[in-house]
Amino acid sequence: MGFLSSLFGGGNPIDSFSMDELKTTEIQLNKKVEDIHAEVRRIDAEVQRTYDKAKASTSKSEEVSYARQIKTLLAKKELKLNSLGQVDKDLRAVSNILILKEREKDLPLEVVKKLKKIDPEKMEGFLIKKKLDTMNDDAQLSAIIDMTSDTLSVGVEEEDDLSDILDTIRAGKESSSSPPEFSAARKKELE
Repeated sequence: MGFLSSLFGGGNPIDSFSMDELKTTEIQLNKKVEDIHAEVRRIDAEVQRTYDKAKASTSKSEEVSYARQIKTLLAKKELKLNSLGQVDKDLRAVSNILILKEREKDLPLEVVKKLKKIDPEKMEGFLIKKKLDTMNDDAQLSAIIDMTSDTLSVGVEEEDDLSDILDTIRAGKESSSSPPEFSAARKKELE
């Protein structure tokens, strides 16, 4: 069962909550995203401090101890980033439901009826995949109407939005010269 299904009790997301309840959920999810970003930055700072201590260590046992601490911190960070990916998907879905509810009056009646009959799990997959808030009005309406077509019956592939981060973390674990660095795009995304 996905986030929306648990949130809406298996009912249709469009009818399950009011705009105010959805906006509250959106605010809560945005707060969660901010909290996770802050925690990731804190872990990064702690990794850097531990790495600096490790460089100044005088014995092999100290180096090993610091290396274990860094490994544990990187594992915590990886879990936080995985959590961030899921919260981002949930936030995108809730934001898209808000847009759906706002645009409902602009849609033909038969499209609205079809939307309300779509399986919640399939709708959740569509809502997670689309970024309606980045589209203009016409594109939003087209995307919503497309949701009612046969394209929705095709399975949704999982996003692999963490592969760059995980590759960087793993490369950092193997490197002995410096702590792991993220690409400039990912650093900006985390800020």
